[in-house]
Amino acid sequence: MLQVGGDHQEWLAQIVEAGGDVQVVAHVQRTPAEAFNVVTSIEGEDRTLPALVVMTPRSGWYACASERGGGIVCWLELMARFRAKKPRRNIHFVASSGHELGHLGIAAYLQRRPGLVKNSVAWIHLGANLGAAVAKTGPGERNTIQAYDQQLQRLLKTAFDSAGVPVHAEQPLGSVPSGEAEAVHRGGGRYVSAIGRSALFHHIDDHGDDVVDPVAIARFADAFGEVAEALIARGG
Repeated sequence: MLQVGGDHQEWLAQIVEAGGDVQVVAHVQRTPAEAFNVVTSIEGEDRTLPALVVMTPRSGWYACASERGGGIVCWLELMARFRAKKPRRNIHFVASSGHELGHLGIAAYLQRRPGLVKNSVAWIHLGANLGAAVAKTGPGERNTIQAYDQQLQRLLKTAFDSAGVPVHAEQPLGSVPSGEAEAVHRGGGRYVSAIGRSALFHHIDDHGDDVVDPVAIARFADAFGEVAEALIARGG
């Protein structure tokens, strides 16, 4: 991937219009590193029922406060919500690393748990930029929802409406979703997912308390809590 600063946009556009050639010379140095996922489970009353899985990426480029912050907060809030009361079925939580490297973390998680994708009641994917400060989102749609089918899409939209979370776009049903939900989709699993928008996405300035909106993040947590309650209560 090659990223170019916006201050070069006009110059690059002129080269494209003139049909010019550009040569890119990149110096690359690889440094071995070890990453990790954070995983835990809450045991349900009936362990024979298909589990619910709640996932969010824990890594990103630079500090990634608005990119990852909202999803991690919602992930922790769901954990606290169901830790306080024994749910009907098991709930597995995974905060995966390697998001910015082709979702390596969720791939490793699934490799160690064959059959989990299809044998779960559903997956909740807490994507990027949930509750990013509106002043930092930039133009265009802010919240996009993704779902396995129309029933789950309706469940997510109803929960968002109840919590006061706007839905600006809907990923077409059957299309490959963005983020780690892609692994569930390709594995034939059921899922609901939301992804926000931020003009600081993958930007070195994505840090500080002014890039997130705590009230908006709380609404996301309430919405996904409602979704989780409905999925846990499902038969089978």
